[in-house]
Amino acid sequence: MPLTEVQQFVLGKVYSRVKFLVGNKTDIPKILLIKIGAVGDLVMASPFFDQLRKHFPHSEIVLVVGRSSFAAVEHNPNINRFILADDLDLYCGGLIRRSLEFFRLIFKLRKEEFDLAFVLQRAMAFRLLSYLVDVPVRVGLGRGHKDFFLTHLVSNQQIQNESESCLDLLRKLDIPAVFEKTFYYLSDDEKDFLGLFIERHGIASGEQVVAIAPGGGESSKRRMFTKRWPVQNYIELIQRLQCERSSRVILVGGPGDREVTNSVIQASPNCIDATDLSFGDMASIFRRCNLFIGNDSAPHHIATSMGVPSIGVFGPTDPHQWAPLDQNSSVVIKPVECHPCFIDERFPKCSHIRCLTSITVGDVWQQLEPVLTRVNT
Repeated sequence: MPLTEVQQFVLGKVYSRVKFLVGNKTDIPKILLIKIGAVGDLVMASPFFDQLRKHFPHSEIVLVVGRSSFAAVEHNPNINRFILADDLDLYCGGLIRRSLEFFRLIFKLRKEEFDLAFVLQRAMAFRLLSYLVDVPVRVGLGRGHKDFFLTHLVSNQQIQNESESCLDLLRKLDIPAVFEKTFYYLSDDEKDFLGLFIERHGIASGEQVVAIAPGGGESSKRRMFTKRWPVQNYIELIQRLQCERSSRVILVGGPGDREVTNSVIQASPNCIDATDLSFGDMASIFRRCNLFIGNDSAPHHIATSMGVPSIGVFGPTDPHQWAPLDQNSSVVIKPVECHPCFIDERFPKCSHIRCLTSITVGDVWQQLEPVLTRVNT
């Protein structure tokens, strides 16, 4: 497939280092992507990876990704190679550890001689990284109108969904990009895991299954437990699901959710505890679920990308920016006077979380009941 005029125009800016043999496609440039975010952030960026590959089918695409979130993209066929960054050092380490990891990435990436870079991070350090590794064309997200270290800036002049912001990186180069859905790819072993899970827990073919993630709010950057709907509300919701809908409830989450999961199981011992599964195995069992309910967290984004009708309970974060765009996703939210507070990062220190405590079990039930009714008809 020949390169489009837009691609030839854009890549023609990459100076003499890029040579094209359009006939046999032997000199397609190398593309660097930088996205060292949380798992949910990477799922939101998946439409960008998909569209990028469609427009550059013969490029070598390399993604710099954090070790803690690598599992979210490990099997993505749109990425040729991964370079792992120690995100714990970059975000939580002292000055020396941060500096050592930053310079390690510089030295490693400079050897690659990339021709085009997309920086899917707003922090200036990652824009600087793309500049220091000598990538001639650098397209990135930024804050305000400052294009420090970038050749093409996508500024956040207005709040929009993060998936659309990522696609704006392509649009900045006049490459058409339309949101279709988010993606999460499974390995063969992860695909097979679903059958084993169903057999182990005796889930019948016609049984109604609801996945619930009562935790979340923890990443390599920070711990944001104020994003959690009160656990007692989840307990009440689960008991109502089991009583009125005869639902099998699967609890999902991450390693940091063990305490909240134990609280739920103590009150509702009939729940299936799947909190310790890998992200891939969790995504696999979502294929058997009729509904997902959870906080603004990675499981919410993964469930939506697997095609499960999903309800997100949002509080301090803005769903216009951080909720999945997929048609099967909806949110429950009751804005208060200090919402959203994610912009200036006040909410980790919030003492009242009225945005979440004001959401009742009845509010969530009102949204889930028509979904489950529709599934059963």
